[in-house]
Amino acid sequence: MQAVEYYQIGGFRAHLRDNSNDALAAKLMPRSGGEAEFVLGIRPNGASYLLLPRERFIAVRLGRPRELPWMAYDFESLSPVQYPTKHDLATKLGMLASNKKSGDGLSRDRSKANTAYTAGGEGLSAAGLARSSFEHQRVFYRLCQNTIERPFDYALRLAPWLRSTRIVSFAFNTWGSDTRSLVEREEDPKVLDVSWTEFNAPTDSDDLTAVSTSHYVVHEERFLANPGRKKLALPNITQNMPRATIATLLQDLFADARNGEPKPPMILLVHHERMTRCVLRSFGVDTSRWMVGIKSLLYCPGAADNSRRNSYYYESKRDARGLTGKWQRSRSRSPQKRSEPRTSARPRSPLFTPLPPPAVYIVDVREMFQTLMQLPRDDTVQSNAIALGVRDTAPVRGEDDRVIYEEVDPKSWCAGRESRLIGYMWEDMANSVAIDEQRDSRHRFSQEEPLDDVQEPKGTGKDDEVDPNDVLQAGNQTSGSTNGHKPMGMYDSDSSDEEIW
Repeated sequence: MQAVEYYQIGGFRAHLRDNSNDALAAKLMPRSGGEAEFVLGIRPNGASYLLLPRERFIAVRLGRPRELPWMAYDFESLSPVQYPTKHDLATKLGMLASNKKSGDGLSRDRSKANTAYTAGGEGLSAAGLARSSFEHQRVFYRLCQNTIERPFDYALRLAPWLRSTRIVSFAFNTWGSDTRSLVEREEDPKVLDVSWTEFNAPTDSDDLTAVSTSHYVVHEERFLANPGRKKLALPNITQNMPRATIATLLQDLFADARNGEPKPPMILLVHHERMTRCVLRSFGVDTSRWMVGIKSLLYCPGAADNSRRNSYYYESKRDARGLTGKWQRSRSRSPQKRSEPRTSARPRSPLFTPLPPPAVYIVDVREMFQTLMQLPRDDTVQSNAIALGVRDTAPVRGEDDRVIYEEVDPKSWCAGRESRLIGYMWEDMANSVAIDEQRDSRHRFSQEEPLDDVQEPKGTGKDDEVDPNDVLQAGNQTSGSTNGHKPMGMYDSDSSDEEIW
């Protein structure tokens, strides 16, 4: 991450607050109209806060901050979040308000938005990793669309290979009647079929587009079925193939290089990362060096500074307490005389050299869904796709070459269809509003209640009494669309040879 400073707006130990949330929201809404935009910072424990970069905080003249600013590295993710009206912003500020005082003298954020995450301390947690990973997908999607006007506001240090990264989804089905132990099923899974779909990345004019799908039924297991579920196929795509041949194809797909030339890295979208690795290892694919998530793609160690900056950000000075003071102009020093003329300059070596990219950045779309929705659902690709309102496209077009959308059958299984749905599910969540706002929006269209699976650990002392704010607002992670985008079909692209960015 780049060295960006942030001031917190509202909430626990905020740099800026007011007598009321409405009054503070009124100050923060743009005078020219439109949405109020902030940086959403996810802390290592999963707590979230509204932030303004230091230069923007100063530019809008909101007054002297109360404490030293946050640094970018204090957060696991930094992403855009918008509020269209003063009421929306005031409501969010109310969720962030923390008025509960601890009896043991140890204060923490007890707001409705964050109490479930701060209960376990400030350290990195599973919730923090999952929530920040969700936001990384949103940032990546917006980079593809070129809709992030000021990358420096999010401390981005993009990997040089980001624009050449491929997007691929992978799906599989195992035998549901396998009665062996979990350890045995993971070491030697009974795989019925596998599939992968390659996508063109979204752009400022196109959504995520499937350009090719491969689907192979394992010939040796072709007579096995999953009771209660209907086996489907993709016309002109599905093939029966010996397991050894499928293994060769998968090893080539995930190889680091081809014909001696390194292949561009891949973002691999999956549904259940752990079991995906088990399946691929059973086909001889080495997954040990894969990178979990895409954080290092957005914040690449050693990458050059590739974000826009404003010069006044670097010319600001601090007073004795470290708080922002008045703008000052530094006087330049006069050049010192040299006793001997300098004949040559020593060549400079780069301060950092980016490490070579991993072959695969693996993203668990199942975990994204569960982190977002927190609902006690059947854990299948089909049920999760239905919950998100995602549909697939028919292999053939209708009249006037129109795309035909197909509803998802929850009682079917076909890795070919599932690999496509995984990509569209990822897009549906990544191309939408921030995680907590997205959850609220989706739940308004759902009759189901969130699953209360995060509870505050028991402690000692007066602080053990129940606080109404400690009702779960955001849940733990394991593995209704708000934007209305529909997936494009595999035949929607005019040419499969065009660049994916």
